[in-house]
Amino acid sequence: MIEPNGPLPQSVYWRRRAVAAGFSVLAMVLLAWLIGGLVEADDQHPVQGTASASALGGRASGVTSGRASAPPSSPGPNDPRGSVTASPRPESPTARPETTAPPPPPPPPGPPGPCPDAAMKVAATPDVPAYRVGTRPLLRLVIMNAGQVPCTRDLSRGLREILILAPDGTRLWSSNDCYGPPQQDVRVLPVGQPVEFPVNWAGRTSAPGCPLDRKVVQAGTYQVVGRLGALVGPPAPLTLT
Repeated sequence: MIEPNGPLPQSVYWRRRAVAAGFSVLAMVLLAWLIGGLVEADDQHPVQGTASASALGGRASGVTSGRASAPPSSPGPNDPRGSVTASPRPESPTARPETTAPPPPPPPPGPPGPCPDAAMKVAATPDVPAYRVGTRPLLRLVIMNAGQVPCTRDLSRGLREILILAPDGTRLWSSNDCYGPPQQDVRVLPVGQPVEFPVNWAGRTSAPGCPLDRKVVQAGTYQVVGRLGALVGPPAPLTLT
């Protein structure tokens, strides 16, 4: 560095140089700041005729040009452009689930039909296999619907009967011999549910019309048979001792 020369002290010349250098640095900073401001202003105002990035995404602050940004002019009443109104976006149809009408309920079932003979089971049995002579054996007539559906059957007293037969098949006693005129008894028989009719036998013979001459049945083995109309059940043994 060149040493300062002059009539004044050296320190004066060094201070002058320091002040001059400081002004130079300050001038350079101001110059850089001005240049940076101009560059930034140029970046914010694109050249006329080119669309800015904000214009591509939608109008944010009107149309930009090379000149300073100015508020957009409103179209006059006779301006063919008119006022721009955003058209409503059509609503997408909402998918509605298809509704199917429920099927109509089935008609109520009609009354049960009559029970065919093939669907009926008839049986008569003593309450115990053996009784003493002179007692009153308890006999049971069992009727059951063995078909597939409920049905109706006339179980009137005149149609149901318990018979006591001798070993050779002779008719000794009937549960219908000594009873008055029967009344009709039509019932609905569920499937598989037996209906029982208990009868106590006096241990004596009987005949149609209920004659008074009745004899005590002696000891032996006899057959108990059940009947419902034309249906006759299998015989069951009954022993009198």
